[in-house]
Amino acid sequence: MIDATTHESTLAEITKLIAVLIWPATLLICVLTQRQLIGRVLSALVLLAESANKIKIWQVEVEKTVENSIDHEVEKAAAQADPHKTAEIPKREALAAARVDTLISSVTNQPARDNLTESVRQKMLALAAEYESTRATMPSGKDRTGAMNAVVARMRTLAIAAKPFLNEFSENKTSPGIRLCAIVILQISPDRRYIEWLGQRFSQETPFIFYQTSVALMQAVRDIGGENREQLSRVIMSAINIVGAFREGAPDRNTLNVLKSAQKALEVPEHEP
Repeated sequence: MIDATTHESTLAEITKLIAVLIWPATLLICVLTQRQLIGRVLSALVLLAESANKIKIWQVEVEKTVENSIDHEVEKAAAQADPHKTAEIPKREALAAARVDTLISSVTNQPARDNLTESVRQKMLALAAEYESTRATMPSGKDRTGAMNAVVARMRTLAIAAKPFLNEFSENKTSPGIRLCAIVILQISPDRRYIEWLGQRFSQETPFIFYQTSVALMQAVRDIGGENREQLSRVIMSAINIVGAFREGAPDRNTLNVLKSAQKALEVPEHEP
């Protein structure tokens, strides 16, 4: 005769077996009785996955197309860059900067737009490194100046789109190329908050950057001079004195000419054209 302990153990094992089998059995019953509903759910999930993949592929294609267009604008600017110093920002470079910004703004998908904006940041950092390499490896002279002007022209095409990084670039303490990025942004899009910072460049940078800074100050006079006349006048006069007393070579006449033209423009009464 089976004792009570053995009987209880058998019942426990049977209970465990039922517990193991009940969920598969329940699932099988649901599948058999709800086949149509489950089929519709699975079809919907497949369509959703396909749509997500299509959207992702579309995003990648949009990013790639815009990226290629931006690269085209940058390289065209380099090819057309004036090898000589010029106080006038070429209209084609300002228009290219506007086109690049419009291209990125036209992307409605926020992650894609963020990716493109970060790509602009990386391009500016690469150009900063190229400027530093050019200055370090080429002998001083017209060829080096022309090559550095080509780098600046490419920076200008990205300047509006890169303005979100102006603070980051301007605060960099180790890379003159990155600070040049900030100066070029201010050439295309003057900002009164950086007038003093531009003035400080004349005691901390090299003559090529002196000149690019003078162009940025001239643009500030033209675009925001009316409401910042006193501050700009003080900063420009200080710059003229610093450049005129430059001890590491002859003062850059081009830089002085731009600064003096900017100062003269400030002295024109507001009611005169």
